Amino acid sequence: MPPPRPAFPRPAVCVLVVVACVGLVCVSANEDGGLCGLNGCQAIDLAKRYTDLTMAKMMHTIKPEALEEVFENMAKLEILAREVQDLQRDTKSLFQPVWPVNHGPQRWSMCAEGPCTCTLETRFVSCWRLQLLDHVPRKQQIPSDTRSLDLGMNRLRYLHKDSFQKLTELVELDLNDNALELLPNSIFYDLENLRHLKLHKNRLLYLPAEIFQDARSLRTIDLSHNILEGLPGEAFKKLFYLYLLNVESNAIESLQEDIFFDLESLEDLNLSKNKIKVLPQLVFIKLNRLKFLKASDNELMRLPYGLFDGLYNLRELDLHNNYIESIPTGVFRDLGNLTFLELTGNRITQIHYKDFLPLVNLRSLFLGQNLIQEINNKTFLGTPKLLKLYLFSNKIESIELAAFSGLNSLSWLLLNNNLLKKLPKAIFRRTPNLLRLQIDSNKFMSLPDGLLDELKRVEQVKLSMNPWHCDCFILYLTDWLHRNPNKIWDRQPKCRGPGDLGGKPVLQMTFNSVCDGQWASMTKIQGRV
Repeated sequence: MPPPRPAFPRPAVCVLVVVACVGLVCVSANEDGGLCGLNGCQAIDLAKRYTDLTMAKMMHTIKPEALEEVFENMAKLEILAREVQDLQRDTKSLFQPVWPVNHGPQRWSMCAEGPCTCTLETRFVSCWRLQLLDHVPRKQQIPSDTRSLDLGMNRLRYLHKDSFQKLTELVELDLNDNALELLPNSIFYDLENLRHLKLHKNRLLYLPAEIFQDARSLRTIDLSHNILEGLPGEAFKKLFYLYLLNVESNAIESLQEDIFFDLESLEDLNLSKNKIKVLPQLVFIKLNRLKFLKASDNELMRLPYGLFDGLYNLRELDLHNNYIESIPTGVFRDLGNLTFLELTGNRITQIHYKDFLPLVNLRSLFLGQNLIQEINNKTFLGTPKLLKLYLFSNKIESIELAAFSGLNSLSWLLLNNNLLKKLPKAIFRRTPNLLRLQIDSNKFMSLPDGLLDELKRVEQVKLSMNPWHCDCFILYLTDWLHRNPNKIWDRQPKCRGPGDLGGKPVLQMTFNSVCDGQWASMTKIQGRV
């Protein structure tokens, strides 16, 4: 006969206690009525703490096959806890005061009698930074024709569902920098003319599915800096006029493929600083007017083929600080108007000329802090208008002679913090308009004669933090430094060696100090300094 399972307080038992307690007085669990007086949330907290404590004690004796049931019940308790917390927030919002909306002829003068500032000329009511705690001011009257209402930088936690009822002319509503945890489903009912809504810097955990269904004139929504774990699929339905949506700095993990399908006027979308792992292939397919797309600081590992199809008007695309490993051929095929592409801080190992071939209007390309090892010929041939190319902090060991072919307009080239030991002598012949060059923090010991002379217009060159070997081969660089003293940016390059020359500026090297006379005569080297 198998031994009995060790006694373990199942969360399911606690659930029954909690259900009996939500919003009511608990039934006594023992003779002295120890649980009486607890509300639902307190009961759940007690149940969780007791369960956790007992679980810790029993972990060493409980059988492995029983653990699955234990953890399953724990998960159910967590779900119930959240549901009770949501119910508590819903209940508290129902008990919040609703300020009166004044339709009378003296509405603006009566508005001025409250703590908020009222401006008739612009029909603006400002309750900004009044240290409002939990609710709106009870004694404040709001004119019915208010166009702009500012409740920003207070400490509001809850709002009644009728807080803005009858404000049919309201155009701007600012609720930023409060402590809002929940928005009642019908809070924007009646706001048929609302165009600009600011909800950033609150504590919103989720949005009701149809929160904006009655505010279909919205042009901008800022939901950044909350704790949203997701976006309901119906949230942005029929918002045909919305042109800016910001959900930066939340905890969103995934997006439904059709979530933006109705946003046909959207021009600016910010998804940065979330936890998005995958972008559905067609998630942007309807955003034909989109100009700015930011999805940096997420957990993206790949870009599905076709992800950016139809984004003919996109100007700026920011994907930095993700885990992207490669650029699928053709993924940028419809981005002919793109001017700014940010891919810094990913895990890209290779780039090919086909990757950027469609980007004929690109001005800035950021590829720093990746794992790129080489730059092949004609890699950037499809970007003739490129002005800034950032390749710093990769693992680049080689660059082919024609790697920068077609970059006649390039003005900034950053190759610093790589593993380069040499460059082809005529590599900069293809970048005649270069103004700034960084090749510092590589492994250069010398430069081929004439390399920097190709840069007729260069204004700043950074050469420091290389292991410059000060022998005869360093004399070209020394000569160039003497001829261009004002072009060295940051610090003068210094010798790594040999011997006593280590630590001395390359600028101070002379023919006699770095060239052995016999070796020099054999190779017919003439002193240049």
